[in-house]
This record gives sequence, structure tokens and C-alpha cells, in this order.
Amino acid sequence: MKSTVTCLLIVSLVVPASARERTPLEQAKKIALGSRVVVTLKDKQIRAGYLSEIAQDRLTLGVSFQGDWSGELLFQDVESVRQYKARWTIKEILLIPVFLVWGFGYLLCCGGFGGEI
Repeated sequence: MKSTVTCLLIVSLVVPASARERTPLEQAKKIALGSRVVVTLKDKQIRAGYLSEIAQDRLTLGVSFQGDWSGELLFQDVESVRQYKARWTIKEILLIPVFLVWGFGYLLCCGGFGGEI
């Protein structure tokens, strides 16, 4: 039992990370059709759009949400496919406490807590 665990541990450390990574086809199949995706090509160009079709040798992006490109990409030219996830900007994060303080002050001044000040 101990030797089996030791062997598995050694193999997991010896196998390079690049061998464990999924191919672009496998990455694309994990994403639902119609989702926003970002595709990195092997020449380091980036294409973004809506995933509209996946075939064995290519994927098709619908109209880009950046408005600059749409079309077919061959998997031989693709380095990675990932789902686009919008991130909060610093400005949006900093506005949250401002609105909380303003809302609390508004409730306090206008009697929103049930009593007159």
C-alpha cells in the first residue's frame, strides 16, 4: 500500500505540467455553447466572442462582444480557450462603501429608522 502511494506521488511529480494540460478541444468542450470566450492563438493574438460551434478540428466564434472579429479558428492554431468572466474594476469596488455611507446617512437624516432626530 505504501509503495503504491509512493509510486503515484513520484509519477505525479515527474510528469510535466504541460503533459497534464488539456488540449484546446477539451477546453472548448467544457464550455457551454453561447458562452463568452477568450481564445489565445499560438502567435499570441487574442480573439474574443461567443462560442457558437465546436467541431473536431475547429471552433466557431459568433459576433465578438468586443465588436472586432468573428469566424472560425482551427484548433491547430489555438493555444487555449477559456470562458470570459467579467471582473470588478477598482472604481466599482471603491464606490460600494461610498454608497453604503450615503444610504446610511440618508436613512438616519430622513427618519428611516422609525424615529425623528
